[in-house]
Amino acid sequence: MSVEGRTGLRRDAARNRQLLVDAAGEVLREQGLDAPLDEIARRAGLGNATLYRHFPTRERLYEAVFAEASEIVDRIRERTLQLDDPWLALVTYFEEACEFITTDQGLCDLMMQGAPRSPVLNSFRVKADTLVQTLLDRAQEHGVVRGDIRLTDVLFILASLARVLPASATICPEAWHRHLAITLDGLRPRDGADLPPTSLSYEQLIELGQCFHQRRSTPLSPDCP
Repeated sequence: MSVEGRTGLRRDAARNRQLLVDAAGEVLREQGLDAPLDEIARRAGLGNATLYRHFPTRERLYEAVFAEASEIVDRIRERTLQLDDPWLALVTYFEEACEFITTDQGLCDLMMQGAPRSPVLNSFRVKADTLVQTLLDRAQEHGVVRGDIRLTDVLFILASLARVLPASATICPEAWHRHLAITLDGLRPRDGADLPPTSLSYEQLIELGQCFHQRRSTPLSPDCP
């Protein structure tokens, strides 16, 4: 085969790869990490064989789609930690999270449940959780968040919002601002009874995210009643 022919094949391969990544990004935003790969190939205008030739596993495809995910957390971290008001910084993080929860189901899934079979993807969730811990520590040190709130409490709140916000956004797009305000008010210090002592551990929270994933992909799974 001539050099020109090989160059043409390489260009076609690069073009097909980009079509798949673009289609996957679109489908994942709409349907989340459990989106059918067949739909991604169809939307790219290519066959399943082409998809698997470029991306032999779902994780390899998602790593290409979310190549800039870590940079998203870095930008949010920079914006929030530059704020002098630690309460405003925490609120800003919640607002940023809710914005992409309502517009990008795939990114939401990645932040909430991670991707245990891909260290590259899973690092996104770990980095996001580390930022939440930093913001929570700052807020508690300044006395603007009650001291008995734990990281897993905040992540549980975000996971709960992630379950309902995408649907509510299609019915009343601005409603989440009101309910986020109610939620955040519960973090404020106040006189009264302490919180109940039982709280999820970080490991249990990860298990909870995996249960959500299993129930969505296999609704009758006996592992997650």
